[in-house]
Amino acid sequence: MPADPQLTWEDFLRLAQQAGLDASSPHLAELFPYVQGVLASLEPLRSLDVSGEEPDMAFLPNPE
Repeated sequence: MPADPQLTWEDFLRLAQQAGLDASSPHLAELFPYVQGVLASLEPLRSLDVSGEEPDMAFLPNPE
């Protein structure tokens, strides 16, 4: 996995089309920087070492 992945405009448009969005919509130009910001905010999660942790097999909500 690349150390500094960047979402390109072309990749964004491809994903938007796969999600059923109109690639010619001007709103995608507004959405693109927002999506880039969200992806950048998730970047610190890459540095978490969870190699010694077992995943939870079931979600049990607090009964209270």
